[in-house]
Amino acid sequence: MSEKKRKRHEERPDGRPSKKIATERPSQNIKVSVIEDGDEWVPVLASTPGLRIPSNLSMKPYTKARQDASTPSLAIPELLLHASAHPTLDFIAREESSNRSESHLKHYIGVYDPETGKLQLVQSRKLVIRSTLRSSEHDEKGSDSEKDAPTNLSARSNLGLAFGTKKSQKAIRALTANAIKASPTKSKSQTSGTGRALDPLASAVVSSMTQFTSSMPSREQMQADIDENKPIPKPNLAAETPAEVYPVEQLVGGTNVLRNMNVQELMDKVNAGETVQMKSLFVSRRLRAVVQSADVKTVRTLTYMLLLLEWQKGLKLGPRAAKKVPRDEEMGPLIEQYGSEVVRGVGRRFADRGELNKWHSDNLITHICALALTIDNFETDMHDIREDLKLEAKDVQKYFQELGCAVTSPTEVEREKLKITKGEGVGHRMARLRLPLVFPKIKVPLAGKKKKR
Repeated sequence: MSEKKRKRHEERPDGRPSKKIATERPSQNIKVSVIEDGDEWVPVLASTPGLRIPSNLSMKPYTKARQDASTPSLAIPELLLHASAHPTLDFIAREESSNRSESHLKHYIGVYDPETGKLQLVQSRKLVIRSTLRSSEHDEKGSDSEKDAPTNLSARSNLGLAFGTKKSQKAIRALTANAIKASPTKSKSQTSGTGRALDPLASAVVSSMTQFTSSMPSREQMQADIDENKPIPKPNLAAETPAEVYPVEQLVGGTNVLRNMNVQELMDKVNAGETVQMKSLFVSRRLRAVVQSADVKTVRTLTYMLLLLEWQKGLKLGPRAAKKVPRDEEMGPLIEQYGSEVVRGVGRRFADRGELNKWHSDNLITHICALALTIDNFETDMHDIREDLKLEAKDVQKYFQELGCAVTSPTEVEREKLKITKGEGVGHRMARLRLPLVFPKIKVPLAGKKKKR
């Protein structure tokens, strides 16, 4: 037991022994000699903090007298290495010290010859290699006053691009793009005069911006994608009359849906002068006039619109602020009045697996608004629809504008037709569907404009 425990104790998990392996001692004594820094060149220990230099980098050496040569250890000349083979960067290696004491340290490199048994310690220089962005050719040839002038991206802008927030970086890039647009590319003869060559850092920023923005969709493409995915009935942009923009068959889901709307009993009651109770202000104010026009298709369209309003009011609150379609047992009166096939068809058209999110609810409301335009000959007072949908006036106005309508105040003739006074007309707005259609455009915020809180 003790031998096994001792064996496990001495072994490591990685399989290596815990004790050091004795290295083979040299067969002869080593003679150590030190080569002090003289007139000949010495080795260099170079570090590259935060920099990745090319493997084939070749640097030229330069020396200069030290400014502080009061002590013997600092009497030797200062060494500097420089490389300019890179197209845009200069590499410079020089001696650096973070504090005063490090300047007195000396570094040595040992060279051992096993045949002779001699070890030579050669003093080396400790250098730090850093890179700098090379100035443009025009800046090097320009006057001193022109060199001192600020470039397109100043030092503060460079720091902003490197360490600033996303908002500040976006503002710096916008200023750079505006400066480039304001100074178009000139010929060599013009540039040699008063113009300035583009700063290399600005050129790098512009090239990267071009690379990332080339694949971005244009404003027209973005607008087309937004219009394609809007929660509205698909408009016919090639229509020659307002009636062709949103055909009735499209709004109700097909010709068969209109045929399944049984309106004969309703028409008989209205023609007999009986009072018909409606749960919609819009439908009740137009039912008698539509029935007396003897246009059966319009009566069926008005009845289908009444079905959508009643179906929308019967929705229940579901999870995640969505609305939920009630079960068939809870929609008994609607099924009895309009038929199970028609009522279930509404659920299939405007709900997704029995639920309506914001997009589905907006799609249902825009279809109701389009039906209202069709019944009122494409000029409707939004007041009645607003009361039926229990919405704010600005929200209803937005739905009609999404359909391509122009919304204005009622004229004097329209107020007389609606039997309202001029003061009452303040709360009424007329939605008109006219060609060409005018849809809301996407809003692009102005650069640098702050939002009001």
